[in-house]
Amino acid sequence: MKVAFTLLEADMMRFATAVISLGCLPTALAGAEPELRLLNPPGLFQPSTFSQIATVRNGRLVLVSGQTARDAQSNIVGHGDLKAQTLQVFENLKLALAGAGADFADVAKLTTYVVNLKPEDRLMIANVIGNYFPGGRRPAHTLVGVNALAVEGLLIEIEAIAVVQD
Repeated sequence: MKVAFTLLEADMMRFATAVISLGCLPTALAGAEPELRLLNPPGLFQPSTFSQIATVRNGRLVLVSGQTARDAQSNIVGHGDLKAQTLQVFENLKLALAGAGADFADVAKLTTYVVNLKPEDRLMIANVIGNYFPGGRRPAHTLVGVNALAVEGLLIEIEAIAVVQD
């Protein structure tokens, strides 16, 4: 009987050691740099303006609500001008990201909604994106044409997902 008890004690000690070690694992990972990888796997369309996949290891997700072409006083900037509104949206995204300790280099994914989307709009939006992302880096991106946004006069809304160190 004593032998069985000794084995049980040994198993409990190993279990306790494993639990304690695993308990330290998140602390050890907390100091790890976030890793954001942007991929375009073979066999998928190879876009020049976005990445097909964004993967994240470590870090904290920053989810930015859809930003529109409103200034700090809620006035619409660029009435009727999609490019002017797109530029204002990116300036708002820059402020929102900074508020969470992030910038465009941390963005993994964008989702863009455009009222009455036309093919030439895609290229203009891609050019604006290119001016805000460092070194030609392109996050995963979904572009959606919609009939309307929540407020009359808004032509574009963009939401972002970023990854920053904890």
